[in-house]
Amino acid sequence: MVRISTKEVIDVLPYGEDKAIVVEKKPIAMTTKFKAAYSVVDFNKKTKEVLTKNAYLLKKFGPSFKEISETIPNFVQCDAGILYDRRVLVIYPNGEAGIFDREGNLSWSGYFQYHGKTVYRLALDGKYFWSICPGEGCVIRYSCQTMQVDLRIGGKDAQTFVNPTHISADGQNIYVCSHSNKVRKIDGVNFTVSDYLRFDEPVYEYHRFGNFSVAVLAGGTYLMKEETQS
Repeated sequence: MVRISTKEVIDVLPYGEDKAIVVEKKPIAMTTKFKAAYSVVDFNKKTKEVLTKNAYLLKKFGPSFKEISETIPNFVQCDAGILYDRRVLVIYPNGEAGIFDREGNLSWSGYFQYHGKTVYRLALDGKYFWSICPGEGCVIRYSCQTMQVDLRIGGKDAQTFVNPTHISADGQNIYVCSHSNKVRKIDGVNFTVSDYLRFDEPVYEYHRFGNFSVAVLAGGTYLMKEETQS
């Protein structure tokens, strides 16, 4: 593992082949305020270079990033996905969500909940997306067409996902940070759940990018090489 940040990381996005965007929360000197610092991590070179805010916004929200970023209150601390029909879905940690049309106009806003509990996070998976519901100890797959529940895995009476914090997808499988220091894997074909990784400290986010992955841990953010697809 190579540590790529010791600061609080608040967003991670894929960026081209063998690269990812990492957004760090950096304090402003002599104040109690913070600013976002945008970087690109090159997996092969193990380097990190500064990225412009507009390049980050374009990757996150697509061509209508200017209109969308001017509409939403905090464009960094939300999850966003460019759907199959080029609409953009945005979800905040409190479950508040919005859908923007191709021109960047807000066409729907509301909240995602399951049994009255907050649903958040966003992992695109074709014409579906996955979210977590910590209050119910489950993950949920939604249809991008209807925004309705398509599949639920886990539940508050099970130990499948305990206090999940993050979910991601790599086109083959789905990865859930759960049980404080575990990453559990949902098989993308048969939806069976198994332990995938275990760390010696809490893991807040895990992103798989081909043969590489980025893990946001309590003690820092790390780049890891994974030789084979699982």
